[in-house]
Amino acid sequence: MRGNKAKFAWFARKTAVAGLAVVVAASTSLCAVADDARPSWREIWKWREVWSGVDAAKDNWLIYSGMTVAPFGHIHEPGWRFRMAGGYGQYQYTGNRGTGPTPDIRSFAAMTYYGDALVGYLERYGPLTAKAFAGVSYLAHDIAPFDPDNLVTGEEVGFKAALELWVDIGEIGFASLDASWNTAHDTRNVRTRLGARFAPSWSGGLEGWLNLDDQSDCDLGWSGGDACDEEETDLLDYTRAGLFLRYDWDGGELSLSGGVSGGSFGSSGSASPEPYATLNWMTQF
Repeated sequence: MRGNKAKFAWFARKTAVAGLAVVVAASTSLCAVADDARPSWREIWKWREVWSGVDAAKDNWLIYSGMTVAPFGHIHEPGWRFRMAGGYGQYQYTGNRGTGPTPDIRSFAAMTYYGDALVGYLERYGPLTAKAFAGVSYLAHDIAPFDPDNLVTGEEVGFKAALELWVDIGEIGFASLDASWNTAHDTRNVRTRLGARFAPSWSGGLEGWLNLDDQSDCDLGWSGGDACDEEETDLLDYTRAGLFLRYDWDGGELSLSGGVSGGSFGSSGSASPEPYATLNWMTQF
């Protein structure tokens, strides 16, 4: 009897060990299957953003495109990101290049193109989303015929810094401010928007722009030199004001804006309206 009990105990222990081994193996197999079946955050989160657009005014146009990558997380969440962007455009202008009492009005045609390579960081402060970028920028203005009185001529490589702010005003709307400074031709740009939501995916409102560079500083009398003292313009000549309409969805948006720019704000009777329009498309994936 004692021998049978010993054999039964030995068999029970072996059975328990074998059962435990089966359970462990099955659990490990199920976990492996679950891990394989569970998608990574890169498959379910949007961590890339691509945009492109076109801007056109009376005597100029520009096409542009770019991409932002958040390699460590969601495109809307705090963290580091990298941005590559570029564009190409053309513009025309006239100017008096005479040295005597008789004016010598000449026409000039120019091509402009740029490329940016920036690194940045996104941080959220309640309803405020702030993004800051810094990096290298290439900017060129090819003018024909050569204009000796234009300070913004040729190719330059410079340091670029950008700040983008977005304030969510709940269901009412939003406000945004984008500003950048580039040492290449001392180029500065500011755009602000104030929008109201009037449907789940639709919003619209007011926008304003300010664009400055070495030549505008010269025309405004902000920089020295004999050539900069001949003609002085108003700051409003480098601004835009208009309306925008925006349609957004989960992972993208399409916006259209338009208004008047430049000398159309001048008080002199010679100023004429200079319309502009901008179409921009963006997607995140």
